[in-house]
Amino acid sequence: MIYAILLSIVIICSTVHLSAYVAAQLDPNDPNTMVYMSVLVSGILAPPASFTLALYSNRLIRVQEQLHELAVADPLTGLYNRRAFEELYARESTRSNRTGQSVSLVLFDVDHFKAVNGKHGHAGGDDALRNIAETIRRTIRYGTDETARWGGEEFVILLGETPHEKAGHAANRLREAIEKMDLTYADQSIHITASFGVTECRTISSLMLSRVLTNACATPRSRGATRSSCIPS
Repeated sequence: MIYAILLSIVIICSTVHLSAYVAAQLDPNDPNTMVYMSVLVSGILAPPASFTLALYSNRLIRVQEQLHELAVADPLTGLYNRRAFEELYARESTRSNRTGQSVSLVLFDVDHFKAVNGKHGHAGGDDALRNIAETIRRTIRYGTDETARWGGEEFVILLGETPHEKAGHAANRLREAIEKMDLTYADQSIHITASFGVTECRTISSLMLSRVLTNACATPRSRGATRSSCIPS
């Protein structure tokens, strides 16, 4: 924005000085010459100046969008990162308390992910995480549900206007979709399963979010892999 203002000032000053110089060369005794030359020079400089400003503004907007995406997105999966999700949850929690609409959280943990990394390498594990993220995008409701990579092989989904029971059904659909993924890396098949925890956010503040999600995922893990468990809200 500062550069655009400076560029505008430079263009205005250039117009004034160029007009004065040309007017002095043509007829220094005629005051109307300065006016005519100002109009002429402005007409010559305005189109390229306007194009330059528009081009700069467009690039500035794109840079700002890229910086915002880097600040809120997980670089591997393209989903929200943990910090962005916490801010999103705080806003949604406030809205839910005001409207009385149910909001549920689904957290899932990829089963035996260390074994996947051990067998296929970290590149194979990263490829599996990217495919999981894409499966989530295809499964959740666009515009209503939000997803983040919570950390490592853990993912969290915020289900807007969704009570506990429906959130459990959504978790089961996603769990089945993940199990059906046909993944291959370096000519080797990768089979992925995940364990899910579900909770309805009736009284969960943003400060309690991390602890609740940790408990939500720890419960199915303690009962064995490839499970969905509903945690009391």
